[in-house]
Amino acid sequence: MTLFDLEELMAYWVEHPPVHILVGAYLGVGKHQRRRIPSAGSGPGAAASSDLQGILAELGPGFGTGDVHAGLPGVVLDFAELKSRAKSRD
Repeated sequence: MTLFDLEELMAYWVEHPPVHILVGAYLGVGKHQRRRIPSAGSGPGAAASSDLQGILAELGPGFGTGDVHAGLPGVVLDFAELKSRAKSRD
């Protein structure tokens, strides 16, 4: 099954849910099983992780918290300027 097939199936299920899901929702089946367990850092007053730098370092060099635009040229929004730059490269 491709992602396109899955998307089509999900779109169909949004319009026409399976009967066993409808009956289960009507009868309240599984309500006691869906209790959310809060994660350790999601409670009220929980501080942000102080080891963020360590976590990002484990992910690799592309996940630093520095300026993501460092070393890139400035953005040019003038179409005439862009056109002249493109002609000068040819």
